[in-house]
Formats: sequence, C-alpha cells, structure tokens
Amino acid sequence: MKAETKVGIFTLLGLVVLGFSLYLLGGFSITRSYDVNVRFADVSGLPVKAAVKLSGVEIGKVKDIKIEDQQVVVVLGIHEGIDLYKGAKFSVVMTGIIGTKYVKIVQGNEALGLIQAGDYVSGIDEKPMDEQIAETMKSVRELVDSVNNRGQFGAELNDAMKDIRQLSANVNQLVLTMRPYVTQSMQNLEEITEKLNLVMDAINNEEGVLGTLIKDEQMKDQVKQSVSELKTTMTEVKSFVGKMSRFRVYWDFDFFYGINNQVASSDLALEIFPSSGYTYYRAGIANVGNEDDRLSEEDYVERNKIDLRFGLYNRWADLSAGMIRGAGGVALHVKPFYDHDFLQRFTAGVEFSDWGRDRIINGRLFDKPNLSYGVDYRVSKYFSVGAWMRDTLETNDLNVKANISFNDQDISSFFGLATMAR
Repeated sequence: MKAETKVGIFTLLGLVVLGFSLYLLGGFSITRSYDVNVRFADVSGLPVKAAVKLSGVEIGKVKDIKIEDQQVVVVLGIHEGIDLYKGAKFSVVMTGIIGTKYVKIVQGNEALGLIQAGDYVSGIDEKPMDEQIAETMKSVRELVDSVNNRGQFGAELNDAMKDIRQLSANVNQLVLTMRPYVTQSMQNLEEITEKLNLVMDAINNEEGVLGTLIKDEQMKDQVKQSVSELKTTMTEVKSFVGKMSRFRVYWDFDFFYGINNQVASSDLALEIFPSSGYTYYRAGIANVGNEDDRLSEEDYVERNKIDLRFGLYNRWADLSAGMIRGAGGVALHVKPFYDHDFLQRFTAGVEFSDWGRDRIINGRLFDKPNLSYGVDYRVSKYFSVGAWMRDTLETNDLNVKANISFNDQDISSFFGLATMAR
C-alpha cells in the first residue's frame, strides 16, 4: 500500500473521530429545531444544554444563555413538529429539592396562535433555591417562635389544644376517678389468684380443716368447679386489665405552609394503637378550613377531607393505607437510621393517593395522581418540623411542615375500658 493511501485512510479516520467527538461533546444534533427566546430576571444554576420539557416530555435543549437589555435571554432549541401556543408559561425548575435544573413549559391557548421561530416571550421569574431555602429556614424559625407562644399561630394553636383537651374533659374525670381502683384491683387479683390456688390444693389433697370438712364427694366436686370457674374469671379480668394498660391513643396535628403559593393548611387526627404492638388506626380531618372562603389563584388545596387509615408499624417504618385526604392511597414513613442517637430523629415519608384523579380544582384540571414526599426532623417528643414537596406531579409546591403529637393517657384508658366492656 502506498504511503499516500495510508495517509489518506488515517486522515479520513481522524475526520470521522473528530466529527463524532464534536457531535457528542459540542452539542451538535441531527434533530432539526427552531429557536424561541425567553426573557428571565435570573436563571442561577441553569446550564446550557439543559432539558426543555412540555408536560414532562423533553422537547428540546437550552442552546444559549445571554444578556440583552439588562435581562437574561435563554435561547431554547425546540424540536420541529412541536407547536407552542401563545400564552405558554416558561419557568426554570428543579427535578427535586436537590437536582438538576431544566426549563418547564405549560402549554398556552391554541386560539391565540403559534409562537413563531425567533419570537421573544417572557418567562416566570422565581426566586433562586438558596433564597427559597433561606426563607424556608426563616419560616421554620418563626413557626418555632410562634409555637413557643411568641406569635399569633402559637396563640391559635394553644386555643386549639385547649379545645381538644376540653373535648375529653368528662372522660378525663371518669378515668381519674377509676385509676386508683384499677391499680388496687390488679394487686387484689394477684392475691386472690394465689389464695384460690391454695384452696384447690387443699381440696385435692384433703388436708387441713377445709379438706377434712369436705368429705362429701358431690359437695367436693361442686366446690372444685366453683373455684375453677372463679380462677378462670380472674384470669380473664387480669387479661382485660392488661389490655387496657397497653392501649395508646395520640392526638396528631400537622401544619403545612406553601413557600411559593403562600397557602396554609392543617390536619387533625386521632391515632389509636391497640395492644397488638404492630397495628394502628388513624381517623381525622385533612386540610381543615372554611370551604366558603375565597381561594387565591394558586390555592389548589381541597378543604375538609376525611382521613381514615389502617397501618402496620415497627421500629424503623410504618405503612398505612385507606382514605388519605379524601381519596384512596398508601403512605410510607421510614427511619433508615433508627438505631443512631442523632439520625434517628429524621424520618423520610411519601404519600401516593387519588390515582384516578380527573377533576377541576379552582379552575385548573388535575388529571395526575397526588404524590407527595418529604423529610421530618423530631425536635422533641411532642414537636417536629420538616420540608415536603406536595402534589409533585401537578403543582410541585415546597411546604414547610410542623407537627405536634402527644399521647392522651386519659382517652387511652377510656378505650381500654371500652375493650373490657366488649
């Protein structure tokens, strides 16, 4: 083979490799596209070649980011064949609390006409994530201060707790009256059972005064049967009293505040833990509020929904299913570091419900399931705070969460008494 031929082959291979490298690393694409220019005030963290998504489907890439007339202009390369209508909403969002940024498009109105190649449109300016986190932490501090009776929310929460306590006042009085007798009864039951065993031994062995007196076989059998029935009754009573002492009931109050939409909502529920040690029941009202109130533009929280669940739990997780905020669903909360002194305070949770949702809420169509996830940190035995992304497939709102949970021993005892009455 001639030297010229070899040089030509290596040159050709070099050009092929160079072209392939430019295609992979230089952002070249064989897909035909047209440009749309979007004006933003700030696009911190948005990289060139970031994805452009419409209804969750990638339809292009960010081709360039530049400054024009003191504004940031993001040049979007939209795949040919994808039509965007005027009135479309453009925003820079993240895939999660920590994730890559991309441009999200909400389709416009077909009646307004198409956005043409090279057109300039205005994007929705949102605060950078660092500012949102700073505001979130400020809101958490204000929330903690309020709970410590230094704010309006704390005062309202205290009033709510007073009402809850008043709700169980009569039950509390009943249980407080009976508690000394229940404690004394447990001691008496132990003594009675021990004495009954001694009586049965004396009858069977025909020893002592009692054994000597009971010589008649029929009387002896009757006495033995009566004592045996009495022992069975005492055993059942001890079992009932034991179940009553193991019954636990908790009041659970959740407060959510949306950072972006500035919408507040709260849940109130009663959680019942029977003596099984691995099951519980939850009954309450989610998103408590006045349905007659005028809703703000971004308020898509449906008010006063029933929350009824059956759950299983152990040291590191609990799984529940039922009516979650008015719709069928499941919820999972996990403590991955349950055996660590500090990390056990963190709980990761996810709720998935309303799978067949297809309805209008405050003028907007919702047709995707309700998926929410977040992390909670337990500050004390009774109080925790957290950050949750709610309804991520639709609104994807970042919410600050506060939780108050406490064991109502009086109602627990009442449920235990109810168990004994069955």
